[in-house]
Amino acid sequence: MKKLLTVIGGLVIAGSLFVTSGNTAKAAETDDCPCHQVTIIRGAERNKMVADVISSENFKNVKKELEQDGFKWTNAHDIEVIKYNLNGKILIGIPFMNNQGFIVMAGYLDGVYSGTYPLE
Repeated sequence: MKKLLTVIGGLVIAGSLFVTSGNTAKAAETDDCPCHQVTIIRGAERNKMVADVISSENFKNVKKELEQDGFKWTNAHDIEVIKYNLNGKILIGIPFMNNQGFIVMAGYLDGVYSGTYPLE
């Protein structure tokens, strides 16, 4: 009988862990918090956006110009895709590196080339 009560008590405790909602800590949602202003896009959605940009004629021209300046495209894995939550715009940064290790990002805002930006 004592073992049966122990088992039943254990089941009640284990069941309550799954049934109760819990008390989770929530971050304050303020407009001035930088953590809520951008979202890093990953997975299949990121891959589709990256594929659209790197297959464009504009990217091929930018790549050719940067290669003439001594830069080399690192690889598709290093491309960053960020969504600005306030206005919904998508920024795609494609890194290029020269022989000295200096990196510039070719920026595309909503698929339109916006220039190269040095990484410091």
